[in-house]
Amino acid sequence: MKQFFFLFAIVVSLLFAACNSSGGSQDLASKITEAESAFAKNTGSSALDPNLAKTAIEAYEAYAKALPADDKTPMYLFKSAEMHRSLRQYNEAIAIYDRIQKDYSSFEKAPHSLFLTGFTYENDLKDLEKAKTAYESFLKTYPEHELADDVQFSLSNLGKSPDDIIKAFTEKNPSANAKADTTKAAIEKNAKGNSAKK
Repeated sequence: MKQFFFLFAIVVSLLFAACNSSGGSQDLASKITEAESAFAKNTGSSALDPNLAKTAIEAYEAYAKALPADDKTPMYLFKSAEMHRSLRQYNEAIAIYDRIQKDYSSFEKAPHSLFLTGFTYENDLKDLEKAKTAYESFLKTYPEHELADDVQFSLSNLGKSPDDIIKAFTEKNPSANAKADTTKAAIEKNAKGNSAKK
């Protein structure tokens, strides 16, 4: 008889825990929905509202903490990292991108996370060594990914200004330079013709 009560108590406590977990995940999901709805209402504004972003980040990260194995967790983490980048909280964004790489490597945006790690180091934090490491890791891990060419380009031009990149491109491709000159001449001729007609 004691075994029956003991077994019954275990079953009841497991059911109670499952109900609590389900209610908790629904509460977390509703907080995300509320935060995303607030963003949708604020899309007419030209600037990101830091308070709305903070609320969304907290909702995404609370969900990820409570439900790390849930299918939605890596996407919420990715969204959180993007919010951090928008708020110029670059180190926080990189930490989340790294977590996605480590814990959710099969997530469809895991390659994007690694690319954005390199991009953030290069363009936002101006840490070219860490950018190089991230880009090289990307090419090693995802050599066939659609972003591989972009990563290779970024790696090849790391630390160069846009003017330097254009100059190097035109030196390697004289025909592109000639086409640019021809196009420029045609535009100028067309502009002169239009002004003469007025």
